[in-house]
Amino acid sequence: MRYFPRQVVQRALADETLHGRMAFIAGPRQVGKTTAIQRFLAHRGQGRLLYNWDTPTVKRRFAANPGFFVEDLPQEQDRPWVAFDEIHKYPKWKNLLKGYYDEWRQRIRFVVTGSARLELFQRSGDSLVGRYFLFHMLPLGVREVVGEKAREAPSWSPDAPSPIIPTASPEVGRALEGLLNLTGFPEPLAVGTQNFCRRWRDNHTSLIVGEDLRDLTKIVQVRKLETLLYLLPERVGSPLSLNALRAPLEVAHGSIRSWLEALKAVYVVFSIPPWTARLARAVRKEQKYYFWDWGMVTASGPRFENFLAVQLQRAIAAWNEQGLGPFHLHYLRTKDGAEADFAIGDRSQVRLLVEAKETDTVLGPTLATLQAKVQAPLAIQVVNRTGVCVQKGRGLYVMGADRFLMLLP
Repeated sequence: MRYFPRQVVQRALADETLHGRMAFIAGPRQVGKTTAIQRFLAHRGQGRLLYNWDTPTVKRRFAANPGFFVEDLPQEQDRPWVAFDEIHKYPKWKNLLKGYYDEWRQRIRFVVTGSARLELFQRSGDSLVGRYFLFHMLPLGVREVVGEKAREAPSWSPDAPSPIIPTASPEVGRALEGLLNLTGFPEPLAVGTQNFCRRWRDNHTSLIVGEDLRDLTKIVQVRKLETLLYLLPERVGSPLSLNALRAPLEVAHGSIRSWLEALKAVYVVFSIPPWTARLARAVRKEQKYYFWDWGMVTASGPRFENFLAVQLQRAIAAWNEQGLGPFHLHYLRTKDGAEADFAIGDRSQVRLLVEAKETDTVLGPTLATLQAKVQAPLAIQVVNRTGVCVQKGRGLYVMGADRFLMLLP
């Protein structure tokens, strides 16, 4: 089965990035975290230094000797990597990691992989503050699918005043088609059939709802949460009204909000808020929700928009993890109905506006207006076509998805 090299591993495990800290790599279940770290360690002759805390072998070794991994360290290698996978399932994992790091950081470099649980403790007091950097491994992008040739092409970043628009090879178009029709998760994309992808998706969703949500939350009404999960795809692309979901779910507003937060915590969905700075009459409350697996959305137009949302989140994670940010993803919507699907901004300025159009290469009437209102240096109407790139004004383009995605890291 084909392996897709993950860019985040090179970014996260570089000495010039970490400066002695631990690397935490979080992301959706089955997105390829464990496989990527296995290959990274094996390439360095350190393959046996990956420890899965879900296995009885590791549990037994830990019970006999909490510092069991030190026994496996190669004598001839200076500061080898030790990887802990699923260590968050140990009840006192934060204090345990703190002790490991404080005692052995001069001898060992640590990388920790796991689900969204790795991020939860950031919201409260944390004994690991100052000891790690957090990175995100998200569903695949075009550059990872195409491979080394694509990654050699320079990408754009929000601190660049104007982009150099890249060309896109036929391989990019094929990668785009495969991603859109299947998913950004490595296994079903590598198999490449709709039948396998559907069965994988059903299993993946059942695993998350049946195990991750059960372990992470105190949610009792799991069946109603599943109903919410199947109500969301038809609402992708529009600001989500929680009040509109109360009737079909027959629960209170607060329950729906907590369920959505739980689905975000286990990387099923993510939300983006409206941009409100420097925009008169902006919508200020309702958020949009998207799936990390855009294949959950069956309608082609919303699926394309969801796909672009994930690709933009990937880019923002890369920029922020390189120290270029902080950047965040928003949408623009005024009370007059003018809207742009996506806005990438820092704390004060929109750097990029994106409008998703499945096939329409005619520039919509509102994108240029919103670009002027928020003074965004770049605004792009992205269409699900290949080879298209037409400049409509200063920093204003209609562009095919293949060429647009080659702009992103």
